[in-house]
Amino acid sequence: MEEEVYKTALLLVNLFEINANRKKNGLESTGRHSRIFQYALHPEISFVGYGKTKETLNSSLIHPEHVVPCTVLISECTRLLESDMTKEEIASLLTKHWKIVYITKEQATFLDTKKGICLKHSMPKGWSFENGDTFARLKLANIIQDEKELLPLD
Repeated sequence: MEEEVYKTALLLVNLFEINANRKKNGLESTGRHSRIFQYALHPEISFVGYGKTKETLNSSLIHPEHVVPCTVLISECTRLLESDMTKEEIASLLTKHWKIVYITKEQATFLDTKKGICLKHSMPKGWSFENGDTFARLKLANIIQDEKELLPLD
């Protein structure tokens, strides 16, 4: 399964490069909508589903959460395309960070809004795509302490 995710990640990195080149050439850019991940691998949860919090067992309001927001995945890949990093290395990082965890709606609200840590479209300050903890946002929100505590998907 990870090989399929990597091949799709490489395809997306190529798409992000095409989009960045269009923008540099003054053309209308395409392919930057965060929903691209849902369509690239469908159903996405079957490929990048990682687990679920224990709180989801007692809740009917469950939310599939990208552990690293899709907008961050896109912007970081685009940033790295302008570095010396190869597309294959960028695709490997994308594969590492492209994960979905089921959380409760209440946990999602805390993660995303001012009622909590307000990180709907970002990662914690100082986080690095190259060597950062994929689960840093969930840990900062105290949704998990360690990714090993996540329950397997059914």
